[in-house]
Parts: sequence; C-alpha cells; structure tokens
Amino acid sequence: MFKFIKKLKDEINKKVDLKIEEYANKNMFELNRITNRPLEGEIVKLENIKISKRFVKPNSTKLISRDVYYYTHNYFRSQIVLTKDNYLTDGYTTYLLAKEKGFEFITIVRDE
Repeated sequence: MFKFIKKLKDEINKKVDLKIEEYANKNMFELNRITNRPLEGEIVKLENIKISKRFVKPNSTKLISRDVYYYTHNYFRSQIVLTKDNYLTDGYTTYLLAKEKGFEFITIVRDE
C-alpha cells in the first residue's frame, strides 16, 4: 500500500514539475527566475506558504544585505524551510524578497 502511495506521489510531482516548466516556457520566463535553485528541492507556489505570527519583519539592513546577495549571485542566500503543512520555519527574509520580486514559485526544503 505504501509503495503505491509513494509511486503515485512521485508521478504527481513529475506532472507538477512539467506543468511549471510549461508555464515558464509559455510565458517567456526562465525557470531559474521563477524559482530559487530549481534543482535543489521541492517547488511550491509562494502563495501557499503559511506564515505564523511569531515572525516579525526583519531589520532593513538584513533585507538590503540579502537583496544585494541576490542581485550579485542571481539566487537567494538561504532557502525557505517549510513543515509538511507548508508553515514557514526558516527563510523568512527569502520569502519576503521573493514576494517583493514577484516570484510565483519558489524552491523549498521540508523540515524533517
């Protein structure tokens, strides 16, 4: 039973990845512009990320520093870490900058 569920999940993930790539190609976007580090994790819609009230807006110096890093390297300094329920546990500044830059999708890692 579990092997069937895992196989089904893998098939769904492949289909989602293909749809994201089709969307990117259709709209003349580069996939690496839509996501951060597209080969290093799971891709989720930015709007599906849930933010708990414990996160407060970081100071402007930190945001500027992270923005400069993105501008220099063309990817974010840190990754977004989510729980299985899509609650943010780490990477709040990356989330804020991606949202500010108009990202629709972002690469994340799951908190174990």
